[in-house]
Amino acid sequence: MSSSQPPSGKRKPLGFDELIAIVVAFGTMGAIFFWVTGRNPDRLNARSWQFPAVFSQPAAEPGNSTILTPPEAIPEVRSPARTILPSQPDVVPVAPVGPLFPVVPPMGTVVVPETPSEREAVPPVITKPKVAKPKAGPVKFSDVPDKYWARPFIVALADRQFFADFTDNKFRPDEPITRSELARLIQGMSDKEPRRKPINFKDVKNNSPIAGAIDHSVKTGYLKGYPDNAFRPDKEVPRVEVIAALASGLNLKPSAKASRTLQVYTDRKKVPKWAVNKVAAATEAGIVVNNPKPTLLQPNKIATRAEVAAMIYEAMAKQGKVPVKPSDYVMKPVKPSK
Repeated sequence: MSSSQPPSGKRKPLGFDELIAIVVAFGTMGAIFFWVTGRNPDRLNARSWQFPAVFSQPAAEPGNSTILTPPEAIPEVRSPARTILPSQPDVVPVAPVGPLFPVVPPMGTVVVPETPSEREAVPPVITKPKVAKPKAGPVKFSDVPDKYWARPFIVALADRQFFADFTDNKFRPDEPITRSELARLIQGMSDKEPRRKPINFKDVKNNSPIAGAIDHSVKTGYLKGYPDNAFRPDKEVPRVEVIAALASGLNLKPSAKASRTLQVYTDRKKVPKWAVNKVAAATEAGIVVNNPKPTLLQPNKIATRAEVAAMIYEAMAKQGKVPVKPSDYVMKPVKPSK
């Protein structure tokens, strides 16, 4: 016969198998928990939890009628070792804001450099080739055409900077020449040592721009002054004086038959007596230039810039300083007859 009493309310103690099952269950749950938090530790970060505003404000003290105001924000001082990095957003931004810094790979990782694209290639350095400066050609004058009789002599002296007083590309070949201009040309062609004492001319000041050229032409024996101790720098020079000056400076000596040498000129009787030997010596040396005819001397005619340029060049050729230029207007060296 069964007992009619209710079962006792006391629980039986857990057995050993049941305790092991509970420990295994809790261990499994703990492993799952640590696995989840390890993949995304910021999910359980208490700072990212949001609570209702009612819990973020302290309760107002009784009897205080002031309006509740939020407490002043206290700047949080973060230790560099404990700074918590913000979690990555779930939504990828359209474009990065600000500069992008390269990600440093962990130690032991082999990094293969990427092949630079065309945009990243450094453009080659382009160097401009050096352009050679054009060589200065011969001087061209608008009033000295190509077929002008004295053009070879004028261009040759202009290239050597004998003439520096031309403007607007004009040489003015038919204008007369003065004694000061002749002295300047002689200074350019002569490198002889002085053989005469200088003369203090009353009409040439020491600070004059032509004083040096005049002094040089006098000391080297090309030019002389007048008996009244004057040089007359602005005086126009006759052709015979130009020929005599070159013969004196080059120290040319005439032959014993000077009068016979002058027979080549149709107007030889117009040669002053003081200049006969000088003209004869210059004729024998071949430095006399006559235009329009070689046999027409025109000794008393005022010398032009073109005529003086031609005779100055021939005097330099006589000294071997410049090459000889063939010309129909240069008097050929004359061998006097015995």
